[in-house]
Amino acid sequence: MHWFYDPEVTASSTSVVANELTHFKSLRLRAEEEIAITNGQGSVLFARCVDPALGTITPVSFEARQRPKLQVHLVQSLAKGGRDEAAVQAAVELGVSSITPLQASRSIVEWGQKAERNQERWQQIAISAMKQSQQAFLPIVNPLVKPKSLVADSQVLVLEPTAPVTLKSLALTEAVTIVVGPEGGFEQSELLEFEHKSFVQARLGSSVLRTSTAGPAALAVILAMAGAWD
Repeated sequence: MHWFYDPEVTASSTSVVANELTHFKSLRLRAEEEIAITNGQGSVLFARCVDPALGTITPVSFEARQRPKLQVHLVQSLAKGGRDEAAVQAAVELGVSSITPLQASRSIVEWGQKAERNQERWQQIAISAMKQSQQAFLPIVNPLVKPKSLVADSQVLVLEPTAPVTLKSLALTEAVTIVVGPEGGFEQSELLEFEHKSFVQARLGSSVLRTSTAGPAALAVILAMAGAWD
């Protein structure tokens, strides 16, 4: 079943939203084929195609899903070669709750005046990943921050290969923030800044992962520890 995104979808919607119509047509759906449309806030409309060329549909059922108790937020450092975008895509597929781009000292990529445009690009990646993984909640991509301005109202875990404790050994709360450094890692001054803010440094294991892999790997560990995949 193919999923679509419409923030205004209702139980009585009879057509696919305009900005999804191109995607709808490209799939070459057939009449009576079933689709799903989510508003990204937990509501999902299941419907059947009436006219695939026009994007018209017939509602079948409408459901409101509960947001998972465990909320995992990802703070992802900018990285070259699209590795940061790969991390965003994988994290959304796994079930991350929100994402914040981070401009670390060693980040080769700098958004500069394109920060707002690139934030929107990450949001579009999140939308695509939400639809692909058939989830009803859209993770919001927050504005770009720097380490000094990074704050969080949840348990914060900074992934650091030299940390004395492992991620798996920690007692986790229902709201966790994962902070991932750039290729080359965080500078010592940034780690001290995090320590001053009482962020906990933890390692995933004995290997050093790429920035595109570390966040999704940590997210998978946390979800498994919390029994989210039972």
